[in-house]
Amino acid sequence: MRATCRAHRQTPSTARVGAALLVVVVVLAMVGVAMGITAWQITANHRLLAEREHELQALWLARAGVEVAAARLLMDPANYTGEAVELNPHSEVRIRVTPDGSSLSTFHVTSEARYSEDASRPVVRSVECEVRRVTDGKNVKLKVRSAKRE
Repeated sequence: MRATCRAHRQTPSTARVGAALLVVVVVLAMVGVAMGITAWQITANHRLLAEREHELQALWLARAGVEVAAARLLMDPANYTGEAVELNPHSEVRIRVTPDGSSLSTFHVTSEARYSEDASRPVVRSVECEVRRVTDGKNVKLKVRSAKRE
């Protein structure tokens, strides 16, 4: 009879098994919630970084448009009014050059860049500057008088 009592004492009660399973379920639920929050934060951070990348890309494309305009103004300022170029895939840069009415050597340059044209909301950045073409003998230079970006 003694052997039977020992065997009975070693088997866990149904209440203990139920409590252990409840603890396991609660722990798994907490781990699931933590993993869900982590996945959401990773996705949100990825989206934020992608938006920031598009903003910076659009800004630098707009600046590159000003450089393209500067190169054209150094070569032939009389016939250059601007252009639209694709400097990078999924982008468009529109350059407008208008001569200043008071001087034939001063130009207003506007460069507007759209990045990620295939996206639902492309990022648009623009850079405006006023440049003056200076001729010193055989050398031709451009001097930036004022610049601003949006």
